[in-house]
Amino acid sequence: MKKLFLHTFVFIFTLFVISCAVTKPVVEEEDRINSEGKPVTFPHYNGPKIPLAVIPMGLSERAAKQYPRLLEQSVGLGVHNVLTDALFKTHRFRFVEDNEAIIENALKRQWMSASGAVDQNSAVQMGKILGAKKVIYGEVYDYSEGKEENISGFKVSTKPEIRVGIQIRLVDVETLEYIPASDVKYSTDWGKASAASIEGAVFKLIQNLE
Repeated sequence: MKKLFLHTFVFIFTLFVISCAVTKPVVEEEDRINSEGKPVTFPHYNGPKIPLAVIPMGLSERAAKQYPRLLEQSVGLGVHNVLTDALFKTHRFRFVEDNEAIIENALKRQWMSASGAVDQNSAVQMGKILGAKKVIYGEVYDYSEGKEENISGFKVSTKPEIRVGIQIRLVDVETLEYIPASDVKYSTDWGKASAASIEGAVFKLIQNLE
């Protein structure tokens, strides 16, 4: 009787471990691997460079309400700088001179206000004022903090996990035609996750341009 009970317990526990192991989505696992992998390598480009204005990104209303510390201006400015750096690495754009007042105003309205809305008309108007043919703006549309659980045999381990989703849009200031791109990445650190997601979105944007 004791042997039967022991076999039954082992069988049920094995099923539990298997069910936990197969419920993790494959796409999310790919994102985790890519987040911790090598930096994005952009394809070689030696053509004409497009005058571009980079408008500070917005922060989704849900993320702002759930994680209010993200509303700090330094966080929004950091994301803006990472986006500009990633675009620079593509060698496809020539950046127009930044107007400090415009950038600060955009940060207050699109990031620090937690309105959840990034207005295309405002971005286009800013681009015209700055003398750019195209503008890029976007949003941190997805953000969450949690723990990743790994099960190996009878051992269960956890580690902090941050998920960041970035969506950007390249807009022609005259025709209003646009090209969107987005990406989601995971890491144990906000900076690494956001940078990886931004580079992934820029890489997809470049692919859509070709």
